[in-house]
Amino acid sequence: MRDVPRQDLYTRAYFRDVGRAWERFLSDCPIEARDVRNVVLQSWARCVRQGVDPRRSAAPLIVDGDALVQFYDQNGALYTAISACIAPAIAQLAGTGMVLVTSDARGTLLTAHGDPSLADQMTANRIVPGACWGEDLGGTNAVGTALTLGRPVQIHAQEHFCEAGKPWSCNAGLIRDPVDRRILGVVDVTGPNHMMVMNAGPLVATLVNRIQAHIQAQETADRCQLIEAFYQQARPGRAIILCDARGRVVKAAPDIRRIVAMLGFDPSIASPSEIAGLQAQTIAWPRGLPDWLHPDWLTPVQSEGRCIGAVIAVPLPQPRPASTRTSTLGGAFRAMAEASPSLEPLLRQAEAFARQTVPVLLEGETGTGKDVLAQAIHAASPRAAGPFIALNCAALPKDILASELFGYADGAFTGARRGGAKGKFEHAHGGTLFLDEIGDMPLDLQPYLLRVLEEDVVWRLGESMPRRVDVRVIAASNRPLAQAIADGRVRADLCYRLDVASLVLPPLRERLDDIPHLVAALLRRIHRDGDRPIRVDDEVLEAFRSHRWPGNVRELRNALERMTLLANDGVMQLRHLPTTILDVAAAQGGASPAPVTLKSAEQQLVLAALGREGGNVSQAARTLGISRATLYRRLSAYGRRRRLE
Repeated sequence: MRDVPRQDLYTRAYFRDVGRAWERFLSDCPIEARDVRNVVLQSWARCVRQGVDPRRSAAPLIVDGDALVQFYDQNGALYTAISACIAPAIAQLAGTGMVLVTSDARGTLLTAHGDPSLADQMTANRIVPGACWGEDLGGTNAVGTALTLGRPVQIHAQEHFCEAGKPWSCNAGLIRDPVDRRILGVVDVTGPNHMMVMNAGPLVATLVNRIQAHIQAQETADRCQLIEAFYQQARPGRAIILCDARGRVVKAAPDIRRIVAMLGFDPSIASPSEIAGLQAQTIAWPRGLPDWLHPDWLTPVQSEGRCIGAVIAVPLPQPRPASTRTSTLGGAFRAMAEASPSLEPLLRQAEAFARQTVPVLLEGETGTGKDVLAQAIHAASPRAAGPFIALNCAALPKDILASELFGYADGAFTGARRGGAKGKFEHAHGGTLFLDEIGDMPLDLQPYLLRVLEEDVVWRLGESMPRRVDVRVIAASNRPLAQAIADGRVRADLCYRLDVASLVLPPLRERLDDIPHLVAALLRRIHRDGDRPIRVDDEVLEAFRSHRWPGNVRELRNALERMTLLANDGVMQLRHLPTTILDVAAAQGGASPAPVTLKSAEQQLVLAALGREGGNVSQAARTLGISRATLYRRLSAYGRRRRLE
């Protein structure tokens, strides 16, 4: 017999035959296969194996009272989405003699809304919240059988295994998680009129789609907040794992398994995709966590009173103290660590990423050195012998950017080169493509970039045949992509694809102790292009430390290059500083100003005056309205012993 429900199938004779077949089945007598649909007969057999009582007149009520509130909390996201989407359907079904029910993935009803005339029968058969209609408890029914089979199901009248379901016909569809397609629950239309229920399929499908779309929108918003929390919690000396409210890993340090093993636990328990036992309830009240996960490492992430996930900060095992401070970083990473010691933990992560083939996302303010780090990753990767191609996504109009990225065919547009042209992806074949300012890529080009990243093929503009490319992409942004997603400027799916391995370069104002090392490294590079060594006064270094550096390392290099041109005697002095560095009232680049004391403000004012007057103490004293003797006393108090005139 066909398994697909048909309107001409459900006749009075059919239900009479099914009822007789059910009695014979329970008596262990043979039945004609043509009398019962296969999907129903197979479900009956499962019910017998599971010991379901066929004479049950009501589904078991497994959740009630105070436990019902907790049940709704446990299914918070699903229940919220259902509540937001079913109101129009409830109104549509009013007066039709039908019932709309929803359940969780176990088959326990979350909602049940029906015609008031059916209230007594619904209560008698327990079509109420908290009742379980899973197949192992409620027998053959659309909710439980759909969950068992993993597909939509219709069960009508006598096809039910238990007495409780035989007055009803039901039509059920599955609600799935938009990310991993896991079954979350069921939407079901139930009623005593099997013809009306059979025709309710489009309504069920529409409700399923609306609920899934609501869940997807909420999960996208939640993931943006989680990623923002990830960056806020990132600190040297610990590895971060970011999980959603169901324990699914959104982001994680690439070497988390090695770190867990070094802490003395089995690395296999640190799953790269999901942490068993971690849910919204265990995050909010840490119990039943994996052995390796210490509750103190767990920071819940809240949104509008909901727990949407957690940041897990795993402390890095402390290395054994070495007799001398030497770095094991190689190549360009070692040079970067010598110039910026505070970046060494980040550079170690970058070196680990370099050995992989996954995309890398670099975030940090303009001038922090994202392009330099991208080249270092390429140079340390297995693709080092291949090309390193860079493209600034903010520098070109949309149409030109598309042809630059993907190339174009002969005659693709007016002015196209004869024979067509390769794009950056093809030029970078076998190497690395660095996409700077990825957050400024036009929104309608982003699906094409995502397709290349997913399929490793590129379509030239005007061509219908794809070309295979082997390219590792490193993307960079001067603003957090999570914010760009929230603003609608970047697609969430593109961000997730790029954000497999991410690094955040801190601004120079947050690592002022690196300045002497950076100055030395930059001057060595500048001197290599010049013909004489340069020395830097201590006052200059102190002025550098006082500056907020809105342009970061790039601004520092530009300042040093300018001062090199002015320092004819080979010594950089205060009088060579750019006025923007000397002026304490200069714009701070949007950064929060450092705490200022009266003494430090006075010192800044004195140094600024000296710089403007080229180090001339007499002229600086007149500018400040004080005597030379007073100015000398101030300089002596600051520790300035050298002659400035």
